[in-house]
Amino acid sequence: MEDLEMVLMKGPWFISEHFLSIRRWEANFKPSEAQVSSMAVWVRLNELPIEYYDAEVLWQIGKSLRMVLRLDTHTATEARGRYPRLCVQVDVSKPLVTVVQIGQRNQTVVYEGVNKLCFSCGRLGHRREICQYTIKPLSPSRKILLC
Repeated sequence: MEDLEMVLMKGPWFISEHFLSIRRWEANFKPSEAQVSSMAVWVRLNELPIEYYDAEVLWQIGKSLRMVLRLDTHTATEARGRYPRLCVQVDVSKPLVTVVQIGQRNQTVVYEGVNKLCFSCGRLGHRREICQYTIKPLSPSRKILLC
């Protein structure tokens, strides 16, 4: 039981650079129907001034986005790349933060790999605009009156 709790509660877990989502076993589980409330994504801070390339500073910047899970190994070892990368846990029911203010400057936040994430149902593979799992209100011309 101790190992089970550690695996379920002490994450997040990564295999190479990929986030692994772990949950309790469910009978007849279908991944395509799983409800996802949060996920780990990599964010890039393009054109961040070099003086902010410090692990503690980057963790503080990341906290303004969501919960920071890890720094890219090149960023963490200060092997300066083109931009720092942070892995953050995002709530799929909330809009993504696209800009953070650092001092007097606005820093753009670029999310990697969220082009097929539905922020309506939380499933991967489609966008909110074409979500078939969300009940959309009928337009006034399509409302049906029941007597």
